[in-house]
Amino acid sequence: MRKSIIILSLIFFSAVNVIAAGYEVKSPDEKMEIIVTVDNGTQYEIRYGEAQLIAPSPIGLNLNDGTVIGKGTVKNTESLSVNDSVQVLIGKDKSIPEIYNELTIHFNENYDLIVRAYNEGIAYRWITSLPDSIIINNEDFVFNFTDDPTVYFPEATTFDSWERTYTTGTASSFSASRFAVTPILFSWAGEPYKIAIAESNLYDYPGLYIQATGTQSMKGMWAQYPKTVDQPDNIYSNHEPTSRYDYIARTSGSRTFPWRVFIISADDKGLLNNQLVYLLAEPQRLTDTSWFAPGKSSWEWWHKAMLTPDGKADPANGIPANGNANLGFDLYKYYVDFAAKNNIQYMTLDAGWSESYIKQLCAYANGKGVKIMVWTWASNALDDKTWLSRMKAYGISGAKIDFFQRNDQIAMTWGYQLAQELADLKMVGIFHGCPIPTGLNRTFPNMLNFEAIVGNEENFWRNDSDPNYHVQFPFIRSLAGPEDYTPGSMRNKSQMEFQPVDQPNTVPSSQGTRAHELSMYIIFDQWLGFLCDAPTEYMKYPDILDFLANVPTTWDQTVPLDSKVGQYITIAKQKGTDWYVGGMSSWMAHDVDVDFSFLTPGKIYTACILEDGNNASNYPTRYAADTIAVTNQTKMTFSMAKGGGFVIRVKENSNVGFENPEIKTKISLAVDHDMLLMQSNENIKRIMVYTFTGQLVVNHEFSDSVSLQKLNLSDWNKGVYIAKIQTESTTDSLKFIY
Repeated sequence: MRKSIIILSLIFFSAVNVIAAGYEVKSPDEKMEIIVTVDNGTQYEIRYGEAQLIAPSPIGLNLNDGTVIGKGTVKNTESLSVNDSVQVLIGKDKSIPEIYNELTIHFNENYDLIVRAYNEGIAYRWITSLPDSIIINNEDFVFNFTDDPTVYFPEATTFDSWERTYTTGTASSFSASRFAVTPILFSWAGEPYKIAIAESNLYDYPGLYIQATGTQSMKGMWAQYPKTVDQPDNIYSNHEPTSRYDYIARTSGSRTFPWRVFIISADDKGLLNNQLVYLLAEPQRLTDTSWFAPGKSSWEWWHKAMLTPDGKADPANGIPANGNANLGFDLYKYYVDFAAKNNIQYMTLDAGWSESYIKQLCAYANGKGVKIMVWTWASNALDDKTWLSRMKAYGISGAKIDFFQRNDQIAMTWGYQLAQELADLKMVGIFHGCPIPTGLNRTFPNMLNFEAIVGNEENFWRNDSDPNYHVQFPFIRSLAGPEDYTPGSMRNKSQMEFQPVDQPNTVPSSQGTRAHELSMYIIFDQWLGFLCDAPTEYMKYPDILDFLANVPTTWDQTVPLDSKVGQYITIAKQKGTDWYVGGMSSWMAHDVDVDFSFLTPGKIYTACILEDGNNASNYPTRYAADTIAVTNQTKMTFSMAKGGGFVIRVKENSNVGFENPEIKTKISLAVDHDMLLMQSNENIKRIMVYTFTGQLVVNHEFSDSVSLQKLNLSDWNKGVYIAKIQTESTTDSLKFIY
């Protein structure tokens, strides 16, 4: 680490009987700055270039004894510069530059203010050195905007849920009774820059909300300290507060407080890889990390464990009786076998599993190289002091802990406690029904995902988890840390078709095209990537299953490409020598150019593409497969359907130096209602279809040799078939289920 003293600009303002000192800290690239003024209170101002983004605004802590942290007098200051990097064990970059200028203002009243300016944004935090304990009535965290910016406002109505969609409007259009979860994004008409407000390194302090004022100003808001809670002795209760004190925190007088974070970007795509929250978090506490790994997980909950249309067993294909009524060893064993065959590292058992067979299942899965993760309530994991150790004794590798539903001061110690207990037992974790992450995944990298997002499960009940939302939250919510979206639906619907459904033995659908859904595995940040649909669905589409088996969930390098908040996203991510490119659009169709200049010069790569098929806006299950050669000089245009997308797996060729590498013929099948759709990157000449027992049912030669062919299945019996498809250069056999 290189540290050096920076030169601070000291600005004096004249007022009646008052001398006010302003301390200026610039980012290392000198594009942004924060000016802190101390004059019977502390204020800050943020500028980007010549533009004032936030006008002077007060900050401080208001104690119940009348003390105001920030209203004291300056004793002295210290400053330093840091030019370093942080090595990341699990994330979307193996190394993150850590370059900032820092100012510490020491007050005579035994507290400090630390201010940092990074090229990625600005942050500050308070540190107190006061005797005994203190009670904090409230905190001043105000942002007075120079103009009236547009706000992406993830509006909340209670203090118990962080799965929020974005309402947009000017800051002044939101009345004083309205508040939002963080992060929250602000943009200015006609200007390229944006500010997101977030927090980092939050512990033993309530989580941040943003409250509107009906003006160009907004301010911080926090849940008050609980006095009484509902069902305190019930381990299957959320323990929701039923009454509260009139203060937000009761804490030690000597402590650090959370970072208040302003993430600033000159363009939209810069938000897709801004990791300031991670950099400001407490560094990793674990010394031995050899025991855990990210990966992908099979999962039964979203599709209600329905492997067949009626839940009946299909012995000919090794499928047991299924559906939630049949959860048990035999059914979970099927999921474990599927995971083992397809490079899926975990199997997650959600609500409905039983301890009666879990030890047997763990032993079976271990023999297959698959880890077991189980679901439980947060209150159960916290209140039953034996639960986690009992799970470990069974052979379980991780826990999906749900229903936190609080972010008051008390609740904001739970995540840290559980992460530490899981780490002590060498178990990984996922938090669901939880507050927004604030860097805990840096401190405890065994914590893989955090919900706090409108995920695929919302398709049971609402229309909120749609392509419009999908091209918003990666710019905003993902700034806080990895999410738990649980993608992978093969029941893809258009905007007009989609209807939420939550009925027994009825699998929901998702919004957007199939290629849009696949792009989530590249675009979204999820260190444990779920396959939410049934194994029997994935097995109908070998090219999709091949993609899912190979796509990583953590990365060595992330390169945001052309992207626009609320419209479309394209991004490239590297793992080893392979690159993956993902693109997705809102409910508006969009053409996007992909420049492959991120590839190594002088090398030839093979790009395997899955993209929206013909008229995918209206037939969203349609997709097309292609394989081409690319170099770092290649530029391609992709036409994304409404709610569409694409994925590209780019592999370095072994025959480097040859101008024309051999490209494999790709054939894909899809069943769309009563129609079998066949697609290839070559013209299709003939199809022969056999039953699973070998009986020939169709031998059809197509008169028009084109790359997309259809076969009517309306008179066929339901079942498993083998299609033998002949193209101009090859014949391939694929299985499908009708």
